[in-house]
Amino acid sequence: MKPEFQVEQREIRTEEYQLLRNTTNWRQIPNDHVSKALKKDLFSVCILKNDKIVGMGRVIGDGVIYFYIQDVIVLPEFRNRGVGQLIMNQIESYLDQMAPDDAFVGLMAADGTEGFYQKFGYQRRPENGPGMFKNLNRKAPGP
Repeated sequence: MKPEFQVEQREIRTEEYQLLRNTTNWRQIPNDHVSKALKKDLFSVCILKNDKIVGMGRVIGDGVIYFYIQDVIVLPEFRNRGVGQLIMNQIESYLDQMAPDDAFVGLMAADGTEGFYQKFGYQRRPENGPGMFKNLNRKAPGP
């Protein structure tokens, strides 16, 4: 029997990335920025059903000390059907093979998904080690 989903370890195409990202409430990113970024992934995996992408995940970083799990996204109609598990299993396998014992693996989880990642051994940062971020916006303010 053919499995319900196909797993492909390959570069994510810009249009696939944008399709999946558009199902989130994350800010939009220009296609040329996405194309450049995807070429620098350490690892990427696509989950397909009938040759159409239904989920993806990426690993970025320096490939030695720091690894970051990024953009684990599943189309809404395929959530809670094991697609996220397939993505994370592929990512964890990559990390097991490529990351040294003392590597740091980080991720930022969407609200409500902490339990999913805890199943893979990820934990919240301690209160005395807050995570921080900023999005650059250098566009001049409008009139």
